[in-house]
Amino acid sequence: MVKLEHRSAVSRVAWDWAAPDRSRAAVFPVPGGVAVLQAAGVVVLSGETGEELWQYRVSEGEVSGNVSDDGRHVVLRSEGDTGAGTGGTELTVLDSGTGEIVHEFDSNGVEAVERVGWMPQIGESLSGVTGDIWVVHDEAGVTAHQWEGGEARWSSATADLARCTDVGSVDDLAVLDGVVVAAFTCYEQPEGEDPVDMVEGREFVSGLVGLDPASGEELWRHEEQLGLFPADSQGRTLAVQESGLLVVEYPYTELRQFVDPAEGEVWDLGRNNVLWSSGDGSRLGVWHAESRDYRIEDRSGDVLASLEEKTGASPEPTVSGGGFLGLEEGVLHIAEEIPADAEEAVIGYFSGFEGTSEIDASGHGGARWEIHAAVSVPGAVVVSYTETEGRSGVVGLR
Repeated sequence: MVKLEHRSAVSRVAWDWAAPDRSRAAVFPVPGGVAVLQAAGVVVLSGETGEELWQYRVSEGEVSGNVSDDGRHVVLRSEGDTGAGTGGTELTVLDSGTGEIVHEFDSNGVEAVERVGWMPQIGESLSGVTGDIWVVHDEAGVTAHQWEGGEARWSSATADLARCTDVGSVDDLAVLDGVVVAAFTCYEQPEGEDPVDMVEGREFVSGLVGLDPASGEELWRHEEQLGLFPADSQGRTLAVQESGLLVVEYPYTELRQFVDPAEGEVWDLGRNNVLWSSGDGSRLGVWHAESRDYRIEDRSGDVLASLEEKTGASPEPTVSGGGFLGLEEGVLHIAEEIPADAEEAVIGYFSGFEGTSEIDASGHGGARWEIHAAVSVPGAVVVSYTETEGRSGVVGLR
């Protein structure tokens, strides 16, 4: 497979792929392009051309799924007939580059498969996969299962991870080849008082700990109080960048941290956000919230390029509501929707260091598009959508 690079800038719609069923398409970067997950299974498309590279579909029922944090595996969980004439849950792990089945088993005798059902979003528990282990967390703590038989290789209790004598929780995981990063929270709940998890002014610890994937041994630890109240810390999400670095987001305060998981280094970003990082992690694309400026910086914070300085002022995008995505040469703003029969069907607006581009999707056929997500993948920026009539699809921007 030819190695495709992530796009540094985009200016046009290069391809459009129509989904074979009406369920909403979820998009994830994988080697070679994009994995599109729907209720019937997964299709992987080339980021260069939009052509289908491989697919895996179930004949009956629906699946939930995710792509592993390192992008190397697609994990599908299906309910019902597992193919052996027995009901239950089936877990299928596929190589995201080739579609080859790496691991496959049903819930009969494998307690670990059933444990994923406790999470509000089942797919969240399917991202902690490497070629050797599958790591999940619940109220009890973190457990790494080996693929052969699904038995536990190691586990770490919440009280030990959080070093907590009262209310402790493991809030999210990022699972990479060299390290498992767990976000944890610890606070005191006074006996007889109303819950204090959303009360400002209470002391709590919002921490991160790096664990050895092979043994569960602690490699590093970072503790501080960040956020408005304990629930803010508990609601954190860990997002893995292409470089393998992490962005930690706190939902209520809109605060963020940037983490080198290999070294355990943590930077507090305030309300700023790392939208892009180079493959080696040496350069970062940082959105500065107060100035609304997008800057390319090195790891020490020195500014290498500034959108505001290059253009005099950050141009006002002609689309809004769909969020924005950082690339090496600027910021892509995404529309929330394209109205039916729109004269100007603009799906995105790219504000770049070397100029701007309004991205026209006028070939969309005149139906209303609801835009769901925009993701940078090898070869393109992909945008998923649903039409008024229920048709789902993905477009590739280049």
